[in-house]
Amino acid sequence: MNKYLLLLPLSLLVFTGCINSPETEQYDDSADIAFLEEYAQRDNVEMTNSGLMYRVIEEGQTDAATPGPGNFVFVKYDGASVDENTRFNTGDDLDVLLPSELESFSGLAEAVQLMHPGAIYEIVLPSNLALSNGRVFLFEFELDSFLTDPEEFLDQNRKNEDITVTESGLQYRVLEEGDGETPAATDQVRVNYKGTYANGFVFDQSRDNPAQFELSGVITGFSEGLQLMQPGAKYELFLPPSLGYGNNPPQGSSILPGVVLVFEVELVEIL
Repeated sequence: MNKYLLLLPLSLLVFTGCINSPETEQYDDSADIAFLEEYAQRDNVEMTNSGLMYRVIEEGQTDAATPGPGNFVFVKYDGASVDENTRFNTGDDLDVLLPSELESFSGLAEAVQLMHPGAIYEIVLPSNLALSNGRVFLFEFELDSFLTDPEEFLDQNRKNEDITVTESGLQYRVLEEGDGETPAATDQVRVNYKGTYANGFVFDQSRDNPAQFELSGVITGFSEGLQLMQPGAKYELFLPPSLGYGNNPPQGSSILPGVVLVFEVELVEIL
């Protein structure tokens, strides 16, 4: 039974109730306890005060920071209970987790905060750090990247010489200059664009043909940025949450709440 720990669009579900497992009193955990005792004796196993056990398979970028409980983390994993009753697997895809939301799998929240981007850990979760149903879980867990605090990212980004900051807090970089008039807030435009988070993860983009819309109908920072551009121009826009969707992205979308949005935009035409 393959499942994701969290499903996108982000509903920030906790894990309680996501899995059909027998009741704790019906489960014989003797094999799980024996596995914990045996695993603790293996080479290079670390144990935290909570009882979490792990082995480092790859260190990752040790000169980089580690995520905090409120940072969205982009991860891959393959995990199963010792009795193989329940399995979680992302395959080649990335899942997005918020450590502070992991109530049932609190051991994974603890483990990921020890990891640097690019790190791969083998993680063993005692029952009380997983589903608390008697079952022990073994995961191979990879931290691809994580999103830093928006203010921290923007403060660092504005120090780059090619970044301009507007009065609203929008930050932008000119990739290519255009020519002609700039659009007004009431104009309709055609654009090519790619939307990412600060770690480069793509959440939206125009496809084969330019997208067409009225500037009055898009998020504030996107509209403001396009009003700076001339046809043919390409800009990179960095939107603080207040100029994007804030903490309330559209229902049913895959946009994360409270994060910096980055758009690479080409203004094709003012209609």
